[in-house]
Amino acid sequence: MITPPPKLAVAIIDTDLHLLARQALVHSMQAMERQGLPFSQVLIYSDRPELWPGLPVIPVPTLRSITEYNLLVTRELAKHLSADHVLVIQYDGFVLNADQFSPHFLHYDYIGAPWPNYDRHEVGNGGFSWRSRRLVQAVAQLDYDDPTEAEDLFICRRMRETLERMGCRFAPKAIAQHFSVEFPAVAYPTFGFHGIFHLPSVYREMPEFLVDNLSDRIIKSRSNFLLPGLQAVSPAAAERLQQRLAALSAAPA
Repeated sequence: MITPPPKLAVAIIDTDLHLLARQALVHSMQAMERQGLPFSQVLIYSDRPELWPGLPVIPVPTLRSITEYNLLVTRELAKHLSADHVLVIQYDGFVLNADQFSPHFLHYDYIGAPWPNYDRHEVGNGGFSWRSRRLVQAVAQLDYDDPTEAEDLFICRRMRETLERMGCRFAPKAIAQHFSVEFPAVAYPTFGFHGIFHLPSVYREMPEFLVDNLSDRIIKSRSNFLLPGLQAVSPAAAERLQQRLAALSAAPA
């Protein structure tokens, strides 16, 4: 009997870095299409539908805090997801090497890059993560009593054993290491990545596009994560970033 291909979805939630988020989504869609694994469902949560021409958008208010993001991904995603699995991506976490997709991913309800600072329940980075519909629906039923807690920590550490009792399977570290990288960097190819410090390398062919489409908020708060990588791939782009940061620092509050 021929096994039907899995129904995969991709989801992105962004109301701040619209063009970089769109680039992450389009790149991921095209990469998976080339591998013969097109997404059957695309879930875009945005406050600016006009910036996503030709793509379906679920309108949401501009997100003002991480709490609002946490509630959206743990509550709203369950209302819209119909595919078997969903790849949750962000502007700084998306498909890197589509040829590294493994059918082993299909055996798990949650996969995310390992966290290096934990000895137990270390698999779970949510910025680029694989989630089954079963897990998404199970999470929506949980009492998320403190939504200031990062949703991936809530799911993968605090509630992991509860979710396992509900039938959800978390990938082992070896699978997670193949699936994605956050920190530290690795010498082998991974399916995807997460982390702003990876972006200069990911955008090494168009670093100016990266710098020009960072929001003022990111420029002011995260430039230190970007400058070393930009200086390595494009001193001109690094200077451009420093100029933007200087202009923002000089502007009246």
